[in-house]
Amino acid sequence: MTADGGRRTADGGRGYFVVLSRQPDSAIRSELIAAEIHRTIDGGDVRRIEDWPLGGSPILLGGERCGYVLDCPLFADAPWTLAGVADAELAQAAYRLEHGNLVAAGSPGHAPIPMPIGPIESFGDRGPHARDIYSPGMIRGPFDLVHPRVSVAPSHPILWAHDSKGERSLVVEPDSEGQINAVPAGQEEINERAARVWETATRAHYNRDVQFNANSLIVATTERPTIGGRAWPSVILNEREHEYAFALWCNSTLGLLLHWWTSNKTQAGRGTTTVTAIPRIPALDMRALTPAQHEAAREAFEALRGERFLPFDQIDEDPARAELDRRLLLGVLGLPPSLCEEGGPMALLRRKLAAEPQIHGGKRTRVVFEGGGERTERRPPR
Repeated sequence: MTADGGRRTADGGRGYFVVLSRQPDSAIRSELIAAEIHRTIDGGDVRRIEDWPLGGSPILLGGERCGYVLDCPLFADAPWTLAGVADAELAQAAYRLEHGNLVAAGSPGHAPIPMPIGPIESFGDRGPHARDIYSPGMIRGPFDLVHPRVSVAPSHPILWAHDSKGERSLVVEPDSEGQINAVPAGQEEINERAARVWETATRAHYNRDVQFNANSLIVATTERPTIGGRAWPSVILNEREHEYAFALWCNSTLGLLLHWWTSNKTQAGRGTTTVTAIPRIPALDMRALTPAQHEAAREAFEALRGERFLPFDQIDEDPARAELDRRLLLGVLGLPPSLCEEGGPMALLRRKLAAEPQIHGGKRTRVVFEGGGERTERRPPR
């Protein structure tokens, strides 16, 4: 991924992406659809991902819409983000947001709203790789991992692994702790490495392996600075008071949209990234917010910290997520209230995301909160 003002540049030319509504059930049907795809492309008027709100050029077989074709820029060293996206308008909305414009889904008459979007590296950096923290059998990692943690107040808390049920709220507890390895022949060097790792401890941690149909958070926060581990690498913001706005953004519908759009989506229901790729993920540029906006973000965060969020595949039925969107977009960013009205653009965007096969992964159950716990139940067909 190359950067140009925080945005990916099309250094690989352009290409046509074809997404079918379902797999053809016969060889004859496959041939007919292939012929229609060629006819659509050869016609020379395939819609582009930059267009809005046209959607893709339809592939029609008789009166049946079999899928769409979309003309997109290609990136020589980055994933082809459109692959497998069922809703062409959702792809266009994600592309426009990545390039600094928020478009109102379902409201073609609304002008795009400029948004300060840039890579995370423009206002922060990533923490260490897991092997630089804990590497059994090697001297690379200075810590021994104690999981689960045994101390109520560990000296070196670590957020290492996933526990979906324990990660429904914005603030989570470290699940592990690090004990400095004892290496008599090189203890001084080990101590220095441990000190360097501990310097990266922060409150914001990025989910590098989001399971959309199980996880509720893209960024988890901890009460006190914590080392980010294998599942939750740390994000070290240049200004620590920006962590509140960062957590709100990443866990909002728009933060999910950008993570889903730019992540590796080869596994159904998952959107993965690597530790080294985290700095290049597009996000709201924390530097563009005023001190008053960051204070509003802190107040919104505190108001929401006790809320439980449903997994992302249920984003369309999650009142907590809708409230987070409202507090972020209206209360912090000062955007038009019509975006968050009932049945409005943000509600439509949440419905579109929940309907994506790459989000729900064919999951046939749903999470239901009751009391202080949760249960699962069968869900009706999507």
